[in-house]
Amino acid sequence: MRSKSSISRFQPTSQARFGYLGHLSLREAQDNSEALRNITALDGTSFLPNIMTLQRPSTPWQFRTPVRNMEEQVAAEGDKDAESLAGQRRGASVPAATADKSGGSSKGSSASRKALSSSQPLPANYVRRIRRRAQNANNDPLDYRTQLADLKLLADAASRAGNVYQALQAYHKMGVVLDNQGMFAEAINKYKQFLALCIGSKNIQGEALAYNCLGIDCFKMGKYDESIQYHNKHLELADTTGRLIAHSNLGIVFQAMGLGEHAAIHHQHAIEYANRMGAKDAQCFTVGNLGIASATQGDLQTSRICLQYHLNSAQRQKHLFGDTKFASQTLKSVSNTAYHRLGQVSTNDGRLDEAADQFSMAMEIARSKGDQQNEEKSGTMLGIARGLSNFDRHVQDLVQRGGTDVTNVAEDSSTLDSSW
Repeated sequence: MRSKSSISRFQPTSQARFGYLGHLSLREAQDNSEALRNITALDGTSFLPNIMTLQRPSTPWQFRTPVRNMEEQVAAEGDKDAESLAGQRRGASVPAATADKSGGSSKGSSASRKALSSSQPLPANYVRRIRRRAQNANNDPLDYRTQLADLKLLADAASRAGNVYQALQAYHKMGVVLDNQGMFAEAINKYKQFLALCIGSKNIQGEALAYNCLGIDCFKMGKYDESIQYHNKHLELADTTGRLIAHSNLGIVFQAMGLGEHAAIHHQHAIEYANRMGAKDAQCFTVGNLGIASATQGDLQTSRICLQYHLNSAQRQKHLFGDTKFASQTLKSVSNTAYHRLGQVSTNDGRLDEAADQFSMAMEIARSKGDQQNEEKSGTMLGIARGLSNFDRHVQDLVQRGGTDVTNVAEDSSTLDSSW
């Protein structure tokens, strides 16, 4: 017969709803720095295949962070559209309305990104699955102002009690809530308080996470120099996965500053770490990012190869997401952007027939997912590509027609002279 103590030892706890592994990590993480070694190996950061998207590391288990809205694609300042470059080559002027610095990406509202984030399917990995369930269970539906007030009260109480670990978690959660609302200046203040507590308590993992959050929010506010400093700090403290993320983010920042060469170097380092990890999802977007940077440098062959690899890799990963609406929308978004970018590269390289086919594919994909803005952009570029492909023939026809008209005028004038 079992003793009473042995029976109580196996009774379920509230934390065990999401797996005993998660319960152990929450209980032992504060006192034992090695407690999460095996869990970290299992619960790595999962990536989406979207290019030019800022990346975030996975937060520690014990933080129980609210669900964060998915990042949207970044507009690159140094990226020029195919029609503007073609216009410069042909000496033609192109309306400013056709310019597209984001490569076919539209700015989604906070509500739509939140809906897309919540529709994301659970991962196949057991540890990531129970982590997502815990996050969804703790996702408070209250107004964000109420959440901030509760978290501020919790942070103050934890600070007075000397519980630094609980206080820094609260400040990080406040930063996530503000990020989801697009209030980046306020979020930066919370992340700075989170960083100060992490440095004071020698929490290296939290410190690296704080630098990543600060770098991303400074970038979104246009403070590129500060963003580079924070991402470099993150690079110094990060592990292999963190270095991949830091190099990828640094490449995006330099790309937005118009420094394509610096961006390409960081994207190449990101590819090296992705290959070292054997992460196919990371290889997909890092190679695509390098294709964008190569295009701005004029290396069109490298850009075409990288973007084609990015497109094929994303399509091969379809089975990893499952047959869900989220997977379908993600793949369509990636394919639309990739075909649009390939069309730009082909136009700049003079492959106008290929560009027309690629813009046509991008337009069809945008139409299938109900994205009218990107459909119009790809349609505009399709018309420009087809127009440029027939431009030389049209000029020759005009020259020949003009020569014939001149000959007829000369004959008429000689006849007129003879009559006089």
